[in-house]
Amino acid sequence: MNICLQITTDMNSLMKDIEREIEAETIKHLSAVLERGVELVRNKITNEKAYQDHTGNLRSSTGFIIVKDGKVVHQSFKESPVGTDRQTGLKNGLKAALDVMRESTGWGVVLVSGMEYASWVQSRGYDVLKGAYLGLDKALRQAFNEIGTIE
Repeated sequence: MNICLQITTDMNSLMKDIEREIEAETIKHLSAVLERGVELVRNKITNEKAYQDHTGNLRSSTGFIIVKDGKVVHQSFKESPVGTDRQTGLKNGLKAALDVMRESTGWGVVLVSGMEYASWVQSRGYDVLKGAYLGLDKALRQAFNEIGTIE
């Protein structure tokens, strides 16, 4: 009886190790894909389609969170390199992402520009967040295919 119990315990430990490895790889791949997308819109400062972000709030509020079972397992919000009040954007971006998350189960991602006027700027033809999610579904599929090759 003790031998069977020991084998079960070892298997449970092994399964937990595998689950942690899969979770780590999932976070790594998801964050890499999302970071590339978000950096595209964060770095549009000199582009002709770039909006003028005098305060730095809008760019600072652009970022993402990765959630598993209602808990944030990764987040990415960065202070804009330009502007007079970038901290407000950081705070509003994270708050907006957390508000969307609410009570969730399983895996999820929230991609936001958290200032209340973000959609207004986007509707004027400027790339606030659109460039971050165009082609995102294809990039995520590719990232999840890579997860299948954990070594």
